[in-house]
This record gives sequence, structure tokens and C-alpha cells, in this order.
Amino acid sequence: MLKKIDESLFLILNGNHQTILDYLMILASNILSYIPMFVLCSIIIIKHLKGNDIHYHTFLNISLVLVFLVMQYFLCRYLLNDVFKAFITRERPCLNPNISSFVRMLDNDCKTTLQPYFSYKTCLIFCLSSFLFFTVKEGFKVFKILLVIWSLLVAYSRIYVGDHYPLSVLISTLIGIASGYLVYRFYHYLKYNLLVI
Repeated sequence: MLKKIDESLFLILNGNHQTILDYLMILASNILSYIPMFVLCSIIIIKHLKGNDIHYHTFLNISLVLVFLVMQYFLCRYLLNDVFKAFITRERPCLNPNISSFVRMLDNDCKTTLQPYFSYKTCLIFCLSSFLFFTVKEGFKVFKILLVIWSLLVAYSRIYVGDHYPLSVLISTLIGIASGYLVYRFYHYLKYNLLVI
């Protein structure tokens, strides 16, 4: 039942294509487009800390923030992705015999492998976003709104380009938000309890 709903929702979201959106969705699905966001997140967190933190020590804080931002990439791309790959897999939409003739693939050919029931790109973008939201609680409202829009765009793009089902994108979104919060808690603990920087 849930699988049928997921497939039907996928066909609706994947089937509504506009030529102008195709390029935007391919860009949102490209991992290289995350680099500017990664740099922007780093700059905003560092500016926020520099302006509001009485314990601010430039080099140590910048290093710690960068380490935690990179750690989020490895967490989502490798650790969580591999856990899902080991335990929960599903055929790609283009290999699903029930819907394969209706699937529109935009960014690549259909791979003949099972995929994890997980979208690491969606997880990563929400992990970075939630880490930023928890770390920078005040200010930068316009940037935060743009970050939410970009995160939702990336999540939708995974369905739009034909790579993931809506349920796997939703699960990846929730895991990304939870991971971002846990990474933030670990960062906060190190910063104020162990390193005292």
C-alpha cells in the first residue's frame, strides 16, 4: 500500500516537467553546486561567532567549524549512505517494472543496480542547513530563508530528475535534520566543554 502511494506520488512529481526547470533541477542535483553553499555556511557561522562569542579565538573556531562542516559531508555521503545500502535497498524508479516506462531520467542513464533507500544529497543539504540554523540562532534571516528554499529545491530535484522516490527523500530529509542537530550538539560540547575556545 505505502509502496503504491510512493510510486504514484513519484510519477506525479517526476512527470510535471517544465523546460525552464530542467536546468535548475540538474544544477540542484549536482554535488558541485553545494560548494558555494558550503563556503557561504562557513563564512556566516564564522561571522556570527566572531560578532557574538566572547570566547572567540579566530584560528581555533574557524578550524573547528570547517572540520564539522566537512564531517557532515562524510557522515551523509559515506556512513549513513553505506548503512542504508547494507540494510535497506530498493530498485531505482527506472528499473521498477510497474512504472519504468513513465519515468523521466534527466541527469544520467538508468543504472542497473539497487540503490539505498536514502538520498545522501538531500541528507547533506538538510544536515548543513540545520547545523547552520542551530549554530546561528539570530540574524541572517534572508540567508536562512534562501537556504530553506535551496534545501527544498534539492530535495525535490532528486525526484524530478528520476533518481529517488518521495518517501526516500522524506526519510533523508528527516535524517539530515536530525544529523545536523546531533553534529551541532557535538560541536557545542567540544567548543564549550572540552576545548573551551
